[in-house]
Amino acid sequence: MPELLSAYSFTELDRLPLLRERLKVRAGELGLVGTVLVAAEGINFSLGGRGEALDAWVACLAREHGIDRLVTNRDAVESVPFLRLKVRIRPEIITFDPALRPGQAATGQALAPQDWHALLQREDVQLVDTRNHYEYEIGSFKGAVDPDIDAFTDFRDWALNHLEADRPVAMFCTGGVRCEKASAWLLANGYDQVFQLEGGILNYLREIPAQESLWQGECYVFDDRIAVDHDLKPTGRLICAACSRPAEGLGADGMPPIGVQRDCGLCGQHFDAGRLAGLRERVRQIGLARARGQSHIGPQAQPEATQRNQDCSST
Repeated sequence: MPELLSAYSFTELDRLPLLRERLKVRAGELGLVGTVLVAAEGINFSLGGRGEALDAWVACLAREHGIDRLVTNRDAVESVPFLRLKVRIRPEIITFDPALRPGQAATGQALAPQDWHALLQREDVQLVDTRNHYEYEIGSFKGAVDPDIDAFTDFRDWALNHLEADRPVAMFCTGGVRCEKASAWLLANGYDQVFQLEGGILNYLREIPAQESLWQGECYVFDDRIAVDHDLKPTGRLICAACSRPAEGLGADGMPPIGVQRDCGLCGQHFDAGRLAGLRERVRQIGLARARGQSHIGPQAQPEATQRNQDCSST
């Protein structure tokens, strides 16, 4: 069974174009697919493939590039939720504030899932979901505050206006990387009791039994699984073919309801004739791919022979 490994590390990196090419070659040799982001501040990736290939990738990062302090989430999956490999250079591995470097600045106290679970029993804690609103809507921790933001960069202004500096702040996100930036920013701005969930929601779901859990609903993930349940299994949730966000009222193909004036019946977004034609063609292509037993934009069960061709022993 293939596995999915998502991880990040805030560590100083240089010669990024060369690093990108070396990582792309190595991941390709190992038959891995997914996305790798590199920046001067570190690395953030989500890759799928055979377990031994992922082991070799992690060993390569440590041995050849000095990246050995990864915060990871790793699980077996029925099919890898990516079709291709992308390795990109970015100003930040998570867009927030280029001047803020968690690898150098103090960050919040990272709590293991059991310790986080205990912290949430306290009444004095300000529990904050640092994710975007559409992620919060389909699932969050019981009692968590929704900043109602559409971009992570909006969290800064929201925090200054809504969080009390003299009360403990407990923050969480999907895998932990957003909280590294947000907690460092809070500490730099006068908040001295800041906690974050180590490994994020995915780690909590993995470690805390469902019958004891304080998590409610589904967890949005940034791959073609869309959302997972408490057992980290895909829920079958649809995303809008137009805006790529989860929404109720979509067609089985992800097509939003478009009225005679070419307005979306869910969000009111207006489509000109050309864009609407492109959207309908995209939905048609997705349908054709599914009819072939494939996925147009996400996981695709590869024939056994193809998997063998991609297999590569570690060096």
